[in-house]
Amino acid sequence: MLTALILATGKILDGSALLDLDLAVRVGIVAGCPEVVVFFAAEYARQRGQLVHIAQQLNLTHHGRIVSSRLGQIALRDSLGAALLAGSCAFVGASLPLLVASVVPGSRQNAIVASILCLMLFGSGVGYATRSCKSCWAIAFALAGGIVAVLGAWLRIV
Repeated sequence: MLTALILATGKILDGSALLDLDLAVRVGIVAGCPEVVVFFAAEYARQRGQLVHIAQQLNLTHHGRIVSSRLGQIALRDSLGAALLAGSCAFVGASLPLLVASVVPGSRQNAIVASILCLMLFGSGVGYATRSCKSCWAIAFALAGGIVAVLGAWLRIV
């Protein structure tokens, strides 16, 4: 959602700009595709690093054996699945504000508000998952969304 806010806030607020499904899909692709690559690289590197660490802890002489075993294949498959899920979530999250703006005519600001509310919901989910202050996380994500929206309005990228 942050990517969509920075890319499209200028266009959302511009009353003469055409907001449609095509723009929502394009912004979603711009947000989702890099997410798949970056998330896969980070997650696979993390899992392979753990396998290498396990091999060292077990005093295995050839660290590559455990990585090239079935555990290595599982790490690859799990990393790819997680990356595809992250990319799909990024696509949906980035498309959401533009879809709201295109479906509800005359209330373009509601798209930005919807994005910030979704970020707050996500933030409280992070707080719940980490057993920390849900409202603190929600406020932090809302502030980040507001700052990025202002930056997006100023930059007018799309």
